[in-house]
Parts: sequence; C-alpha cells; structure tokens
Amino acid sequence: MSLSPMQEVFILLEDEKEVPLYRLNRWGKQTRGVLAKLKKFGWVNRTINSGEIYYKINDKGEKAIDRFLKPLKVSGQWDGRWRLVMLNVPESNRGLRDKLRRDLSRLGLGLLQASVWITPNDIQDDIEQLSEKYHLHGALKFFEVTRNQNLDKTIIEKAWNTSDISDLYKKFNFQAARVLKTIDRDPNQRFTAKKLIFELALIMQKDPYLPTEFRDKDELRYQAYEFYQALRVYAV
Repeated sequence: MSLSPMQEVFILLEDEKEVPLYRLNRWGKQTRGVLAKLKKFGWVNRTINSGEIYYKINDKGEKAIDRFLKPLKVSGQWDGRWRLVMLNVPESNRGLRDKLRRDLSRLGLGLLQASVWITPNDIQDDIEQLSEKYHLHGALKFFEVTRNQNLDKTIIEKAWNTSDISDLYKKFNFQAARVLKTIDRDPNQRFTAKKLIFELALIMQKDPYLPTEFRDKDELRYQAYEFYQALRVYAV
C-alpha cells in the first residue's frame, strides 16, 4: 500500500516539525493542494521566517497522527462482542454518506449489509466523535451484541475480504525486509522508517482483528509487527 503525497508530506512535517516550502516542493505540482488541505484540516500552520515560508505541524496535527497510528497500539484481544453501526443518512446526501463510509472503513469496520457496518473492536468513542463532527443527531446508531458462534463465520465472510488484507501484509513484509537491509546507509532513514510504519498503520486499519480461531494467516501480521518493531529503532 503506497502512501499519497499528502500522507508523505504530513509524515515529513511530523518528523521535522517545521519544514521550509522549498523542501516540500519536491512533490511538485501537488504540493500546493496538499498544503491547502492540511491547512483546511487545521493540522499545520504557515509561518514566515527571514523571508522564507515554512510549514509547521501543530497540536491538532500531532493528534491526527496519533489517530492514524492508533491501530499499531491495539492489542487484538476480543471480548466476544460485535459492534454494529447503522447509517440513517438519505441517499440524496451522497457526499456525507461517502465521507462516513470512508471514515468507517478507516476504523476497520466491514460492511455487513446496506447501511450496516460491523467490527469486533470497541470503537464507541470514535463513533461518538463522528456524530459530533458531522452533526448527525442520531443518524449514526451504535449497538453491541454478544457473538453467536454459529453466525461468526458468515459475518466475517460477508463483511471483509480477508484475502486482500493478507495480500497487503505480504507486500508490506516484502518491502520492509528490503528496506531494512539497506536502511543503515539511508541518509533519510528516520523519514523512510516513519513512512513504512504509517503504511502498516493504514493496513491495520483495514484489519478487523478477528478472533484467532478465524484467522488462518496470523503469521503475516506477526511478521509485520516484528518489522514494525525493527523500524521503530530508526524512527525515534
């Protein structure tokens, strides 16, 4: 899973805290749009120092990075309860529906059926934040239900494409192994390591952390986490 220019710029800003514009222009024509979006989100500030334009990550931006990396801190232990999220947003408001779908997907939820999303993870606080963010006033409903072992496998097969997630882990593991072989000679090793860590976090957002009994390729995730631990040495 490759990073977008905005994600790479954001990681560089988090790494160095403040970066002159001429260095951000390495992303070419896309730089202006990326910085405009980051400012719109309220994650960076634009400053001028000795006539030079700088962009600096702020507290809100640091918190956004923490949210992106949150999947790396999830234990994966399941309490045996499914969390259901139901959308009640009319199709006429397609823009909002699309934003919510992207947000729910980033939280690791799978689409069980039309307007019904599911996850084994406790994401109630995240759902409440989405409700406040979009002023939904009850249009986003959250439920918890105890697992029914007879239905677990059906739920998983309907809600997630686990083979795609396994493929993403395979690609990450291959890339991380290759990078770690030469990272000691990389003059930008911290930035390189942080980009890979961010990529892993994005993959893990898609991973529903299913109970062990339903996972036949956990070794891919374990290997990815070992690479993450190795990359952290270079990311500090």
